[in-house]
Amino acid sequence: MPFKTMAGRAELVRRSDRLDPLTRVLLIVVDGRQDFAALFAALGRPAAEGPRLLAAAATLLELGLVALEGRDTDGGRPTRRSLAVARLYLMDAMERALRGDTARIKPALRAVTDEASLHEAIDVCVRALREAGADGQADLIRRRCLELLP
Repeated sequence: MPFKTMAGRAELVRRSDRLDPLTRVLLIVVDGRQDFAALFAALGRPAAEGPRLLAAAATLLELGLVALEGRDTDGGRPTRRSLAVARLYLMDAMERALRGDTARIKPALRAVTDEASLHEAIDVCVRALREAGADGQADLIRRRCLELLP
């Protein structure tokens, strides 16, 4: 989960001109409780802006204004890794990304009992996101879910 660093909080106060409007808005909504996919969905931007949103996230990370939980950060604790955590993350991320329209993917999510069935569920979810035009979110959710596996 991305969270604002001290530099990120200072940037919000300072309001320097080094951030474009989209990157600044993304910095504002980073709260340490939602992943980038959920933040992108919350912004309600069209799917065509996916590459710009990914670039904005990368800029925030490169400038040190945002850090990811579980990475080598000041005093951050490592992210817990397990099949159950990855499954819960996938369920939550898909619920947010598809704004509750998850009826067709729920059977695959419920069927997760091992790593192989989780990979199948990830594929189903990625296809659903791509069909919805959310390619960037699909890639982020897949990557984050795989990072949560032991």
